[in-house]
Amino acid sequence: MGAEDLKTAANWAKELGVPEKKLKDALKAAGIEPDAKKGVCAYYGKASAEKAKKAIK
Repeated sequence: MGAEDLKTAANWAKELGVPEKKLKDALKAAGIEPDAKKGVCAYYGKASAEKAKKAIK
């Protein structure tokens, strides 16, 4: 997985067309851990973001 595949929850929310808060809550509720952390920022891969998006609906 390359660095370009990792994005913050906010960026994934924009790309997937879902509200950022809902995506963050879904990530937390599903217990999905960030694929990478840089300082205080958490980065998620596409698979993690897609999984969280499914949990929203």
